[in-house]
Amino acid sequence: MNNNNGPIDIVITWVDGSDAAWLEEKRKYDMTCVDDSSNSVNSAQRFRDWGLMRYWFRGVEKYMPWVNKIFFVTWGHVPEWLNTDNEKLVIVNHKDYLPDEYLPTYNSSVIELNFHRIKDLSENFILFNDDFFVIAPAKEEMFFKNDLPCDMLLSEIMYNYDVSSVFRHVVFNNLGIINKHFGMKHREMRNFIKWVNPVYGCRNMLTNLNKLYFKRIVGFKDQHLPVSHKKSVFKKLWELEGENLDRACHNRFRTPMDFNHWLIRYWNLVTGEFEPINTNDLGVYTQFDDSHSVDLICDRIKNQEKPLLVINDTIDSTDEDCFLECQKKIIMAFEAILPDKCSYEK
Repeated sequence: MNNNNGPIDIVITWVDGSDAAWLEEKRKYDMTCVDDSSNSVNSAQRFRDWGLMRYWFRGVEKYMPWVNKIFFVTWGHVPEWLNTDNEKLVIVNHKDYLPDEYLPTYNSSVIELNFHRIKDLSENFILFNDDFFVIAPAKEEMFFKNDLPCDMLLSEIMYNYDVSSVFRHVVFNNLGIINKHFGMKHREMRNFIKWVNPVYGCRNMLTNLNKLYFKRIVGFKDQHLPVSHKKSVFKKLWELEGENLDRACHNRFRTPMDFNHWLIRYWNLVTGEFEPINTNDLGVYTQFDDSHSVDLICDRIKNQEKPLLVINDTIDSTDEDCFLECQKKIIMAFEAILPDKCSYEK
């Protein structure tokens, strides 16, 4: 299928939370942040490696062969099994693209907000986290059509349910910039079909219609799935809001004063520079809670229900036996569908 798209890259961020050099450097700056045990967004659990990356690469190679290049963004370490000579793989050290004044950083928001600085990255790219796995064929038109990012606009009134949540504050910060530029403007009628589109389903269409004529942008639902981006939109936001973004990028750890790449996504949604899809067809979000939830995740992997599976680590980081048992089960499930070594492995 010809989607009139330019080359599409993948950007994926990865950290080896067991790397001694990385841990030593991180400890030097830990005092700038609250204690790890009381802050889940900066805890060791956020940096724990399940040893599943080889299956991420196998899935992309098998089920997304149309991808141009993979930009592997890292502090400096890479998995020992990774074939760094693969011509489709670009290893990007934080030092290669982040300004010196932002380094070192342990803040994923900083790492992501500066992707437009990565040398040779294509205009069109898909941002993956290392817990997003491709387990079935994923077509190009699920991510880009007519050279525009594909997305699902779900408008919702933003609310907070956890006063300690950094994420809720970051979303409000993103909306602050969006409302600064669009808050008192009526939505352009040419974008009406982007807000009220049959592909979203009747209930979501009605919800969006209700929010369409609010004076302010009240919020969007953020789905934990890969996000399609255009590099030029990052540049535009930096031109318009460079002072605010620069200030936030000095935060080495996640804080309530951050912005993140969802700001870029929101800009696309408000300007109508996207193609509507139903992301429910793209993938499903799951999380590790206990051994029972891991069994359900293994079933989803083996059944290959949807192209993408998000596996979020919420298991108690102090329960090492539980972690190792769950890790073993997940690896066996991936081996069932992706047993063959790919060209990204030595």
